[in-house]
Amino acid sequence: MVICMNREIHKIYDAILKLIILSYPDEFLSYLGVEKSIKQILHTEIITKKGRQLYLDFLCQFEDNTLLNIEFQFTGPYKNDLERFHDYNIHSECEYDSRCETLIISFRKEGSGQKTRKIGKTKSLHPEIIYLGNTDFKKILNSIENKAKINLKLTKEEEISLMIMCLLPKYKNKKIMLKRICKIHKKQNLFDLTKIDTFKAVIGLEIENFVNKEKREELKGELNMTPEAEKMIEQALSEVSKKHLQLEKEELIEKGRKDGIKEGRKDGIKEGRKDGIKEGRNEEKKEIAKKLKGKLTPTEISKITGLTVSTILKL
Repeated sequence: MVICMNREIHKIYDAILKLIILSYPDEFLSYLGVEKSIKQILHTEIITKKGRQLYLDFLCQFEDNTLLNIEFQFTGPYKNDLERFHDYNIHSECEYDSRCETLIISFRKEGSGQKTRKIGKTKSLHPEIIYLGNTDFKKILNSIENKAKINLKLTKEEEISLMIMCLLPKYKNKKIMLKRICKIHKKQNLFDLTKIDTFKAVIGLEIENFVNKEKREELKGELNMTPEAEKMIEQALSEVSKKHLQLEKEELIEKGRKDGIKEGRKDGIKEGRKDGIKEGRNEEKKEIAKKLKGKLTPTEISKITGLTVSTILKL
């Protein structure tokens, strides 16, 4: 059965994009329209001064020493995502003493999610967002199939397109697309053979997660997985699992905090109601005491109302 669109499927998307971007770093940035040369790929795990662990999707430094944080978003981005990315930027800038920008890859069409986020009174985050959902990948797939028929070698951009297209939610029948991709893959001489294991790993992950169980083996047989590709899948999933465990932990903490505030408000209302009832009863006792004054002694009134003698004398 295809995995539901929950935390688990987000992990699959992150693993796939991580496999692609680490294998095609400069080519992938060019694919996104970023025409800069990567000086070095940086660690995506940052430990803050308070001991908090942050897990970025991809972080690199360019030749001009500026940093770029790339985030993969299946949905959104939304308010909490942008606040989190702002934190990533601040800590990355402190860690590497250089300016950091954010680029978000969204699998939706333009207009999805939130484009900017005000942080506090003076700061805001304005990330660049690439909406892959705007791309006509069916047209690209037709063009690649025509090239494969006449044995023309594929460009890096076309290889990346083949690995990305099935990630788009707008394409419902992914099994048909993957079958067509596997058929193209049979002509391995058309691909960059130094990266063929990455291609197998990515398409293998998509088959495993986007195709019904009874259809998987047929496609996997056409893909002809290798031990190296299997190892790449395992490593990518292991790395992104750390990030998602941390995010899940933070979500639980935030939920506990909100539940605590909500419970505190309930308790406050409850206490307020109790105080109100108590105050109302005191006022009622005082009215009774006023009516009895002059008829009974303060001590006798005290026994009837429960008020102190000193309170009665002040009425």
